[in-house]
Amino acid sequence: MGLLAIAFAALWIDREKTWEGAANSARNVLALLEGDISRTIRGYDLSLSGVIDGMSAPGIDTLSPDMRQRVLFDGAAAAEHLGSLLVIDALGNVVHDSASTRPRQGNFADRDYFRAHRDRADVGLFISAPFRSRLRGGDPSIALSRRLSAPDGSFAGVVSGTLRLSYFRDLFQRLKLGTDDSITLLRDDGIVLMRDPYAEGIPGTNLRASPVISRFLDRGESGFVGKATLDGVSRYYNFARLQGLPLFMNVNISPDGFLKPWRQRSWVISITTLLLCAAVMTLTLLFQRELRRRQQVERKLELLAQTDGLTGLVNRRAFDLALQTEFDDARRTGALMSLLFVDADRFKYFNDRYGHQAGDEVLRRIGDVLREHARRPRDVAARYGGEEFVLLLPATGAAQAVEIAERLRTAVMALSLPHDGLPGGVCTVSVGVASGVSAGSEDRAAMLMRADAALYRAKQAGRNRTELAA
Repeated sequence: MGLLAIAFAALWIDREKTWEGAANSARNVLALLEGDISRTIRGYDLSLSGVIDGMSAPGIDTLSPDMRQRVLFDGAAAAEHLGSLLVIDALGNVVHDSASTRPRQGNFADRDYFRAHRDRADVGLFISAPFRSRLRGGDPSIALSRRLSAPDGSFAGVVSGTLRLSYFRDLFQRLKLGTDDSITLLRDDGIVLMRDPYAEGIPGTNLRASPVISRFLDRGESGFVGKATLDGVSRYYNFARLQGLPLFMNVNISPDGFLKPWRQRSWVISITTLLLCAAVMTLTLLFQRELRRRQQVERKLELLAQTDGLTGLVNRRAFDLALQTEFDDARRTGALMSLLFVDADRFKYFNDRYGHQAGDEVLRRIGDVLREHARRPRDVAARYGGEEFVLLLPATGAAQAVEIAERLRTAVMALSLPHDGLPGGVCTVSVGVASGVSAGSEDRAAMLMRADAALYRAKQAGRNRTELAA
């Protein structure tokens, strides 16, 4: 989980950096375009102002057509995308034309720029909506214009110049944006002057009611994701006004486009991380399995270290530990406990007579009987050494211990294991019982000695019997 969290955090940081990098790129493109377009329009505006100054020069109307042409238009800007400058009178007719000393004929009283200057004296530089030029065979263009005023301030006409829309189109396309990215140049009233990707009919479209455009014009918002009205594509919008001009533009980048490399990296990192996590989990499971196996082996080894290999009972070492634990508990609580010492009668003779394999079988059978009589969880049956066995009986008094000893002795005799060296002709055991340990001063060694002494008396008394230690 920790590895997944680290990978997720790294991917999120990478995504934020990718997003910020794309936003910075969009802002840089905006600044570049704003500078280029502003310089072009302001340069053309200087040409308009130069014509206005020329029209107000004393004696301009008395000059020859050639001289008047030079005075009015010699300072006019010239470029591939710039059209001719026209001086239009108050009725909308062309009176001066930078393209010819004999003005081309035409009336432009219907143009939005003419009406704007006619109706208001404070318009300043006016940038028209897109139109098809009547003087250049329908070439899509916009007009830049300024008002001509009579000495009394009344409307005297317009000075206008055209700028081909191909200027903006070529400028936008040189930037080579992504497939779903877009650039749009608009007037302050929401009319589109140019958009890339370009399509017939888009220039002149009014997007003032578009939710995306309204967020910028009404609330000044920029740097947000919105869905375009024209094509329905979601983009990250960045807006900028063209300083001192009634224009604004946006550079809009598609998150699907600029986040695509990040998504590809994310897939690689995610798959790699998952594989690494799977490898770690697999190694962990393998380690845990091996650890469990080792623990099982250790438990087996520990069990083997505490178990008698022949009988399966606990060995003397394990018995001594159990005896010490129970003895300490009995002394602490004042409880009784008993200990049975069991010995196979005339076992040496049996080994010599019947062989060691038969002797081992007898010991195993006696061990089974002791195991059957160690019925409670804390009872401990053990092989003490050779043909000697012990049975530890916590919380057991002398009478109960003697009863258990007798049942045990009888059960061994009932096995009917042949033994021609004993009176009954079958294997028997003798049992010594020591009991009564409490919070006295006796230690476990003394208790063992008492049980051993009782066993010795049982042997001396003829074997196959139980004796209780004094």
